[in-house]
Amino acid sequence: MLAQDPQDEIRSAVALRPDLTEEQRAAARHDFDPTQMSHALPWVEDLHGDADAMRRLAASSHPLVRRSVARARHLPPEVVARLARDGDRVVRLFLAESCEDAPADLLLEVWRWWDGSFSHPGRPRSHPNFPRAGLLRYTADPSGRMRRLALDDPESTPAEVARLARDPEAEVRRRAAEDPRLSPADAVRLLNDPEAHVRGTAVRNPRLPTRVLAGLLHDRDTACAAVTNPAIPVSVLHRILAAVAATPR
Repeated sequence: MLAQDPQDEIRSAVALRPDLTEEQRAAARHDFDPTQMSHALPWVEDLHGDADAMRRLAASSHPLVRRSVARARHLPPEVVARLARDGDRVVRLFLAESCEDAPADLLLEVWRWWDGSFSHPGRPRSHPNFPRAGLLRYTADPSGRMRRLALDDPESTPAEVARLARDPEAEVRRRAAEDPRLSPADAVRLLNDPEAHVRGTAVRNPRLPTRVLAGLLHDRDTACAAVTNPAIPVSVLHRILAAVAATPR
């Protein structure tokens, strides 16, 4: 009766009950906004260790149920395969973020449009299954997001770093600015990049010449970022802290 209620809020609540069969869930008319922020359903989370339940719920007609399944840390291979081609891209995103079994091709596909969230800042690029070999093929890709990946390839060289440090897109130059193979000359040049986030990344690059880094430390506008540069010896950091402590407030 409630599944046929005239109020959508009631039908929508009924559709998410854990005691429904999937046939009953599919029969409950409800409006679901795929763009709304969603969290895993607690009752689905409780079943994450039940492989049979995950197989059944991965085929659910309700996107929020499938999204909740995708949040499991481990899933049977056939469930991973099904969710990796799900028509709801948030299902694919959640799989890339949460599931240790997410396949490489899915992770690469999600990378094209997702750069990490507050809860999963490094995913999908930091996922253990994210591909590394073969990424040099993206050096000339039309998408800056994909060109960024080229420097993650173990076969990439300082020549690729130098090339991408002159890329027309700021996000690619920023990736080059954080690379430890960046030449000192390019590191200095990127300190004058038109984009602030590129300049800020270049300030932290350990390839900066000592005299340039010293100048950044003495400049109020750059000192906060420069002091995090890993090239600064610990002894120098102690001297900086001592000088700050001795400064009258």
